Amino acid sequence: MGIAITLQNYLKTRGVEFDVVEHDYSEGSINTAHAAHISTRSLAKGVVFRDEDLHYTMAVLPSQNKVKRHTLNQIFDRRLELADEDELDDLFQDCAHGAIPVMGQAYEINVIWDDELLQSDEIYMEAGDHEHLIHITKDQFERLMCSFMHEHFSSTLPGLEIEQSYRPSA
Repeated sequence: MGIAITLQNYLKTRGVEFDVVEHDYSEGSINTAHAAHISTRSLAKGVVFRDEDLHYTMAVLPSQNKVKRHTLNQIFDRRLELADEDELDDLFQDCAHGAIPVMGQAYEINVIWDDELLQSDEIYMEAGDHEHLIHITKDQFERLMCSFMHEHFSSTLPGLEIEQSYRPSA
């Protein structure tokens, strides 16, 4: 499948230079970072929420982190719930099930991103399937996200505090 056409068109219309990184099939952001041999801190993941009015917001954060939903609820002064799998399939029709890109704006979804992403010079994101990632620089990421709200709304998952990158053993 490769890159989702909506994402590819969005990046091209914004003049973003990117690389495509191929990796073994994987599901889940931590597994994907390991399969691609990149830091979990550098892989951005998107978590989609809906509010009581059925408006969607994508929270973008490092794959090694979890969203502090209470913090997001305070930021938006809304009660956010996780979007379910069927909703995600409807929102990201040109993506494989469970492989959503973090550029929610390409899919007309409100975006908020975690400031911790700026700790990495390189940012990777799902391309729309389970075997490819988009690789951009931190500067390109900031340029794409500059008009969206950013805060610190996540914390590192237990057990990943010291993981910086995955390196297969020799």
